[in-house]
Amino acid sequence: MPTASRVCDEVMHSAFARQALEQGSCTVMGAIPRASNDTRLVVVDHAGTHLKAVYKPASGERPLADFPPHSLSLREVASYRLSAHLDLNVVPPTVLRGDLGAGPGSLQAYVEDSGDDDAVTLTGVDGIPADHTPMFALRTEDGTDLVLSHDARDGLRAIAFFDLLANNADRKAGHIITGSYVPGSGPSSIGTYGIDNGLSFHAEEKVRTVLWGFSRSSFRVEELDALDEVARMSTELRSVLDDCLEDTEIESLRDRAEQLAEAGSFPEPPEDRTVIPWPPI
Repeated sequence: MPTASRVCDEVMHSAFARQALEQGSCTVMGAIPRASNDTRLVVVDHAGTHLKAVYKPASGERPLADFPPHSLSLREVASYRLSAHLDLNVVPPTVLRGDLGAGPGSLQAYVEDSGDDDAVTLTGVDGIPADHTPMFALRTEDGTDLVLSHDARDGLRAIAFFDLLANNADRKAGHIITGSYVPGSGPSSIGTYGIDNGLSFHAEEKVRTVLWGFSRSSFRVEELDALDEVARMSTELRSVLDDCLEDTEIESLRDRAEQLAEAGSFPEPPEDRTVIPWPPI
């Protein structure tokens, strides 16, 4: 579990980043390549500090059959708000901005990859790290067999737990980053974060993730407390979500928390639908 000083640093960094994202002057640098929706790199200037961020305008969202139009950026913000409310701190600070060039959208602190983490790996069968749980195998076009696996550290567990609550339908390996969003900070600011949370909070069960290795693990006390908090759906929690999600989606979130608490452990992958996002990397 994180130390008290680590939690304190996270709260302080998150508060500063959120204020910068909300109030800072933004310069849009250009499109981020290979993104499925309009996604732009932004430099935010606030209080003498420059912060990189990712801007996702609602107007640039590709239509989807199962999610309402122009709602993905709102789900990005709801993901951060839920993570912060529960002190999970697995989603980088994310706010709504309506004054940027392409119109209203989400603005999320950019996580710089630390470059030295192997929490999720893609290796040959004989190269799976000893502390990793293999998830699935795949074969490349040249016939090479590879296995995707992940470790069981707390950082990944927190993301896997959050994804169950948020009903994340797209937790690819590439959407998990270990690094920092605080410019010029030291090792204390490094964490493991889940990004690209737009395909979340659907009212129907849709969890698709590469982090099924926690299945059958009993929930910890702090995880049960978080489930109880969501199941109670206090006025405070509802108020931070209701400008981003529909009432039915908030009620589904509450119901999921109740069901998970009753089950008492991370669920196994269901057998009646697709449970791995594509592409998984």
